[in-house]
Amino acid sequence: MFSIREYVHQLDWDKICLIHDKARIVELEGSASLDAFIPLKECYKDEELFNSKVYVGLISNHVVGFVAYDKNDITWLYVNPSSHKKGYGKKLLSYVLQKIQGNPTVTVLDNNFRALNLYTSLGFKIIKEKVGKISGTNYPAVGYKMKKTL
Repeated sequence: MFSIREYVHQLDWDKICLIHDKARIVELEGSASLDAFIPLKECYKDEELFNSKVYVGLISNHVVGFVAYDKNDITWLYVNPSSHKKGYGKKLLSYVLQKIQGNPTVTVLDNNFRALNLYTSLGFKIIKEKVGKISGTNYPAVGYKMKKTL
């Protein structure tokens, strides 16, 4: 049975690092050089993970993914690749969408079709294309700013 709870650092830190690091490689494929990969333990401060409210998704008390948001912005959503295509990302996203007041936004890499399909399936639309660099690197990337209208 899938459940969601607030992130607890002592219990969840190593697990979300492992999930992020495996899923980030998949996220970068086709959108940016894999050399742009930075482990969560090295990037969480610069990318302000804990400025967001963080939740973890569990199957039988085993963390399979996490999601975070800050105000109206979905800032993090990662599911362990071994648990892809089971609806966990959609459940995590749906959970935080109930908590956000206003029109939620997210930025997704241009060739991250799994994420683009997920957000589109829940009513997000691309509102802007952003050309820049992967956070913390000099590697170029294209991202889409997406917004859900309530």
